Order: sequence, then structure tokens, then C-alpha cells
Amino acid sequence: MVAAYLDCGGRLSGLDCESLESAVRSLADHYQASVVDTRAFLIGTTSEDGLFQSFECRFGPAKSAWEYVCWFHLTRVPEGTNFAEGILPLNLALDKVWAAMTAIVNPIKKANLDKLRQVGVPNFQYGLKTSNPACFAGPYAMLVRESAFCSHEMGNHDYLTMPEIVEDICNGYEKQFNVSISEEIAAGLRKCIVKFEVTAERGEEHAAEVLSYCWCKYHNQDLHHDANMCHDNGGIPIPYSAIRKIEFL
Repeated sequence: MVAAYLDCGGRLSGLDCESLESAVRSLADHYQASVVDTRAFLIGTTSEDGLFQSFECRFGPAKSAWEYVCWFHLTRVPEGTNFAEGILPLNLALDKVWAAMTAIVNPIKKANLDKLRQVGVPNFQYGLKTSNPACFAGPYAMLVRESAFCSHEMGNHDYLTMPEIVEDICNGYEKQFNVSISEEIAAGLRKCIVKFEVTAERGEEHAAEVLSYCWCKYHNQDLHHDANMCHDNGGIPIPYSAIRKIEFL
């Protein structure tokens, strides 16, 4: 695993679910409780039912707002990708997606991909996403880093295996030419998690999801849908300056 680390600025009043430990620290800071007491509560609580209410009964309401939230963009990209342009929404990234795919395959398949792009991809999901950029632009990200490895349990798309739009193109290619290129494309791309930081919106609250994530980890339970949140940046690029870590797996 290779990771590139960038300066996080040394601030403490943010939400960071990169690990169980950082998530517990974030909760403790948010409620002005000690990490020891926060951990002891989570370990000692035997049921997840009513967890958020029980936590606030014990520690009271949050005492301070999170100034920023760290999110984890899950993807698969060509070797050497440095995200110098930031993380792009679909409408700005689509040309790069096609270029990356055609660079992987042999000349015959490249010609087929070029033809497919010109005449249209016979895949409903591709057509839906590319014809409605305002609704499906992203960029998207997860609150909990570990959700990248629990897609089946949590009911999420497995973005590390294949980004959705790439999968849509591969499915359209197979339908058009009766040949699968999915494994070849996946082999030419590297799994990647990009951690970035955005300023927390006023009133933004994710404590319930963070508590569920921490409780599941302490009690060796599978993560589930309510132990995570998805971020949609609404078609606005994530600037390079917001990126905190680029991690290749």
C-alpha cells in the first residue's frame, strides 16, 4: 500500500472516521468528553438500539460544532494519478474516463470503444447518468473509510472494484460486442482512496452514524447502512487544496 500524506493543518475540531480511534477522538471532542469515557460507554453498551439517545443521556448534547468533516472518495484510477485538478464531477471527468479505458486495451478494442462513444453506450445507467449531470455529477464520498471494504454488508456499490461509470461502459461494451473487457480494464487501474476535508455546513450532524460505526467495531459486528454517510458535492469539484491523503491499495 502506498500513501501520500499532505498537511492537515493541525486542527482538532473536526470529524475524521479514517479509523476507529480517530472516530472516537472526534466524538469525544464534539461532546467535550474524555476518550476513555467515550470508549468505555461504547464497549459497555450491549445493544445498538437507542444508542444515540443513550449516549446523549450520558454525556449531554454536543458542546461544540465540528469545523470540518473528512470524507473518503473511493475509486479506481490509472497508475500515477495525482489528482492535481482535484476530484472532478462526472461531467468534467468523463473525457478522462474514456481516455483511461482506451489506453488500457489493444487497438481493436480501442477502436470499438471509440465507436461505442460515438454511437452511444447501450446501457441504461450510463445514459441516465450522462443525460442528467445535475443529478449524478458528484463527486461522491463516504464518511467512514472502512465502508470501502464492506460494500456488500452495507448495501453500497463496490467502488474499489470498479467505479460505476466505468462499469456502465464495460457493460455496454459487452452488450454491443459480446465480449467482456471488465477484468482487463480493472487490471489496468489501481484501487484508490482519496481523503479530503470540507468545511462542515451549519447544523451538520453525523454523531449518530459515527456512534453506530464505533459500536459495531467494538462489538465485532458487521457494519451496516446506518453506520456511514454518503457525501455528494453537487457537481462542484473537490479542489486539490482540500485533499489530505491519496492512498493506493
